Amino acid sequence: MKKINFKKKDAIYLAIISLFIIATIVLSVMLVMANQRKASFEMSNYYNNKVMSFAIQNTNLSKEQIVFIGDSITDLYPLDDYYADLDLACYNRGIGGDTTQGVIDRLQVSIFDLKPSKIVLMIGTNDVNGGIPNDKIISNYKKILEEIKINQPLVELYFMSVIPQNKILKQSSGIDVTKNNKTINKINTEIEKLCEEYGHTYIDLYPALLDENGYLRADCSDDGLHLNSTGFEIWTSLLKPCLER
Repeated sequence: MKKINFKKKDAIYLAIISLFIIATIVLSVMLVMANQRKASFEMSNYYNNKVMSFAIQNTNLSKEQIVFIGDSITDLYPLDDYYADLDLACYNRGIGGDTTQGVIDRLQVSIFDLKPSKIVLMIGTNDVNGGIPNDKIISNYKKILEEIKINQPLVELYFMSVIPQNKILKQSSGIDVTKNNKTINKINTEIEKLCEEYGHTYIDLYPALLDENGYLRADCSDDGLHLNSTGFEIWTSLLKPCLER
């Protein structure tokens, strides 16, 4: 039998190790992609199930009330804890993970079927986190405004600013919070301009939630992204006087 010298053995071992490393990397990437697809599928299911649930609920709800629409920040807002004393009922049409495009796609079920007298909208956080370009986000905001203008021209519309984020979010998800907050500021400026153009009310929640370093106040959020009871109380303090008129 022909002997394999040390250099050849070394090369074979190196090749085996390299193949093992490559296989490990490929497997890791495949697992990440699979998890992302699973998360996307689950989010899509959640969105669709919520929309179907809204459609069923609408058949038993009064018209000309107040509708809150948005993403998980709205979805988690316990409206009955803060607005039960209003003359009008408040319906929560928030969906976790939603975007400006998602709102456009469900305007009929989430808003128009209810014919509300007042609408409260907060949306855009997931657009920013997902890297959607600013001009696309603002374009979608304009589409929302146009659709509402066509379908409910007399409705009172309150646009909440997109809220800031805290560095704790970067630690848990790797999101560049500093960059996102700069983007959010630019988007809020454009949202305010659109509200002025269309004659609707813009409520700037952003500065009320900022800490001294320009991030979402730690006492207002437990995860750096969503609001807790303190954050909801601040939101309510700015919005409720408008809804009481």
